[in-house]
Amino acid sequence: MPLVEIIVGKETSDDTLAKGFDYVLQIGKTPIVVNDSRGFYTSRVFGTYVTEGIAMLKEGVYPRSIEVAGLQAGMPMPPLALQDEVSLSLSLHVQEQTRKDLAAEGKTYPEHPGASVIRQMYEIGRIGKKAGKGFYDWGQGADGKGKRLVA
Repeated sequence: MPLVEIIVGKETSDDTLAKGFDYVLQIGKTPIVVNDSRGFYTSRVFGTYVTEGIAMLKEGVYPRSIEVAGLQAGMPMPPLALQDEVSLSLSLHVQEQTRKDLAAEGKTYPEHPGASVIRQMYEIGRIGKKAGKGFYDWGQGADGKGKRLVA
């Protein structure tokens, strides 16, 4: 990953931030400065990207159109394939932990429309690439490495 998040807290000094920023540049990465909050910036962007793609699927958008739109937007992978790569079980775990964390703060979890699709896929055993099936059937090519969109 070319991007490195530099997370600043209440007590992070300008000097510490500058040293971190300079180091990230020295190692040839792109630094971004973010406040300390739930989830990393890249994780929040990733989560939004894939769950919006899944919500589009729930709304009836043709799966191949969703995948092509993600690539046309400049993303390196389409959203449904990306979700399969990281596994639906991980997304369920993140959702549940977020729900618990917010409850501990006295807040409610605003469930995303795509969350129900993730649960349904999980319940029927389509948990992603690691299981050979998710939104795609994995290993379907003659070489055992292909994938076929089935969502």
